[in-house]
Amino acid sequence: MSLLDRWRSRRRETAPDGTAVYRYASPEEADKLHLPDRAGVYAREVQDHFLRLFPGRSHRCCRDLLADYVQVTLHVLEPTREQPFYVVFTTGMSDLPMPLPPQVVKAAKVDLSRAELYLFLPGDWPLDRAGDDLPSSALWPLATLSFLARFPHQYKTWLAYAHTVPNGEDYAPLDPSVGFGGVVLGWGDGPLGGLTAEDGQRVMLYEVIPCYKEEIEYKLKYGMDELHRLLREHGALGMLDPKRPNLCPGFQEVLD
Repeated sequence: MSLLDRWRSRRRETAPDGTAVYRYASPEEADKLHLPDRAGVYAREVQDHFLRLFPGRSHRCCRDLLADYVQVTLHVLEPTREQPFYVVFTTGMSDLPMPLPPQVVKAAKVDLSRAELYLFLPGDWPLDRAGDDLPSSALWPLATLSFLARFPHQYKTWLAYAHTVPNGEDYAPLDPSVGFGGVVLGWGDGPLGGLTAEDGQRVMLYEVIPCYKEEIEYKLKYGMDELHRLLREHGALGMLDPKRPNLCPGFQEVLD
């Protein structure tokens, strides 16, 4: 099952670490949301924010052809000599607020309803060719960002720090070239954690961290702090390494 497959319904469970686990299936056609009246509401401000954080970079973007919920645009900031890695981020996800649970709205210190996503790719990642010539092994991180940016609007749910999104119940690889079976959302320090728009709206920023099935289940058992510690100790935070080893080999947590 691909991360891009459509599912049909939702049911809620609770993981051992206390977080909610939702299982989704394809929404009916009648459940589809209309595109927001204004597209790219915070796009310029999010774009300018990343350009300030990573100055001196060439910038290009492409609009996702799937515009059935929100119009997502993927932005690519080219590597530099001083920082030889790509920065890839979304705009458009924040055009619509995510439907937060009432208890989250009450407990949160800031408004978590609008967000965008990002990740870092090595400088030798083959993004310097025309899109039509790129294999799936090069495009899957971008496809994952695009899918996740539409995900909360498509399924009437929300995404935030420490949320996990497995690639189906069987944790199928995100691409045949990698063993990652889903993603975990990280939260950057300082300005990489979000921005406040001119109208006062907070736009959260979450790093997409591809993870193996066992790592995701480890997080569901012991929590995000423990997974973050493992990732940090093994240098697996930040730039994506498609060949990094599984940090929790053999771990299995049955959620029932």
